[in-house]
Amino acid sequence: MKKILVILFFICVSGFSQDFQGKAYYMSKVNLNMDWMKNMPPDRQAYMKGRMKSATEKNYTLEFDSNSSYFQEEERLDPNGQGGGFNWMQFVTGPAMGTIHRDIQSNTYTNKKELFGKIFLVKDSIPEIKWVMTGETKKIGIYNAYKATSTKEVEERVMSFNNRSRETQSLNNPEEKKMKEVVMTAWFTPEIPVSTGPQMFGGLPGLILEISADNLTMLCTKVVLNPKEKFKIKKPSKGKVVSSPEYEKIAADKAEEMRSRWNGRRGGRSGGRSAPIRN
Repeated sequence: MKKILVILFFICVSGFSQDFQGKAYYMSKVNLNMDWMKNMPPDRQAYMKGRMKSATEKNYTLEFDSNSSYFQEEERLDPNGQGGGFNWMQFVTGPAMGTIHRDIQSNTYTNKKELFGKIFLVKDSIPEIKWVMTGETKKIGIYNAYKATSTKEVEERVMSFNNRSRETQSLNNPEEKKMKEVVMTAWFTPEIPVSTGPQMFGGLPGLILEISADNLTMLCTKVVLNPKEKFKIKKPSKGKVVSSPEYEKIAADKAEEMRSRWNGRRGGRSGGRSAPIRN
């Protein structure tokens, strides 16, 4: 099956010029465990669920050519973010993706992310995903899509504002993380011969049109190939350059600081604003 897909990929490539361009539109949805809300008053639950729905159902665009791609969230008039302050929603939905530039030829990426008012350019090699072809196919729009899966271990995120014992255990054992196995399922089409997709997903012989990983699902709703108005693939700039491990360390330290501030406000009602990240 894999050999057939590779042959099909090269047949499709021959039908495209080296300077072809395209733009794919995606929508995302995150399925979240709402159990932590069960003790809230009904009106508060309704408010929180509305906020979370808005925060987890988003639209994205992916510009691509034969050598690179640029992925970003579409701007909205009513973002849920709180500027440079404490964004509690990220503890529930996960950190923002930022904008992602992938250089397919050099196998590197640049991820522009904002963390509490500071801009970072996370630069590193594109992580390898070991995909397994299943042989299953389906139609997504006008395209023939093929299914591939991969398994990886990720850290389990827990909404723990109301669980002081778990937070205390985390502080006493900062290296102890609860991991879980996640199966990623991708549907890609060799009819669009670019080895990329939404977010950091890629590495298949064709554009990823649909991806499911843990509680996240992203679905391509439209593809425009070779638009009349040509565009140039952007590369993020203006930010502090760090590697992926460096950024994760900075984000983890800041998140722990924010948890402490949050618990301080809940316990002593001491108030206070979050401090900006400094160089």
